[in-house]
Amino acid sequence: MSLDPDRVMTEAASWVWFPPEARTVDTEEFLLIAYPPHFADPTVALRWNSERPADELIDEVLEAAHRLGRDSVNFFELSESTRPPDLERRLRERGAELTETLAVLALDLSAGLPDLGVPSDLEVRQIRDIDDLRAADRINVEAFGGSHADEETLALSASRLDEDCRYLALRGGTPIGTGGHVMAGATARLWGGAVVPSARHTGAYRALLDRRLRAAAESGATMALVKGRVETSAPVLLRAGFQPYGEVRARRLASS
Repeated sequence: MSLDPDRVMTEAASWVWFPPEARTVDTEEFLLIAYPPHFADPTVALRWNSERPADELIDEVLEAAHRLGRDSVNFFELSESTRPPDLERRLRERGAELTETLAVLALDLSAGLPDLGVPSDLEVRQIRDIDDLRAADRINVEAFGGSHADEETLALSASRLDEDCRYLALRGGTPIGTGGHVMAGATARLWGGAVVPSARHTGAYRALLDRRLRAAAESGATMALVKGRVETSAPVLLRAGFQPYGEVRARRLASS
């Protein structure tokens, strides 16, 4: 591996995003985030660092979510380094559903950019306005689930478009994919890559990846970091030259 594994996993663990309108419970042992209700995973907990018994910690997280009016929690970022170490086992034994398995992948950009063979009939352009955001929202709901953002939420997102770079992939003028990236020092964090099911395996994801990697390199990034679903995006990323550095899982448990 050309990148330091400790650097990759440390940066992956520190990668947390939530919009200003989200509500949080932030402790030394965990972070609970109540995203706006339209998110596919509206309530998540992560950043585990506790020496208490796992059941005690689980109960505290569920109680905190209940106080925020949420009836379930998706326990994110579960791995072999989670503390307490038996947190995932106890979640599984208590009936928590496995909702996602993500591969932590990184690419050394100092070695040059890969040739992704992007199909010539695809256009990728940066999201600039609320109409583009509506198109991205439709794609995300079709790809990930959840519900559509309302106009107020879209307007808030439009006001933050200068904070990171988001793109649409189009074929014949029709938006079929979306994805974004944000710079964190010399690392480009790639997020939100989604393609409508009817356009998967047609090069749309590769086109979005190519555009983001080129933009990241132009901004001085030396590493691209992504958490890719093992069933969908991870195989594409591995073929593009990304290397695996670990795996994290998510499990959902009801709060009552």
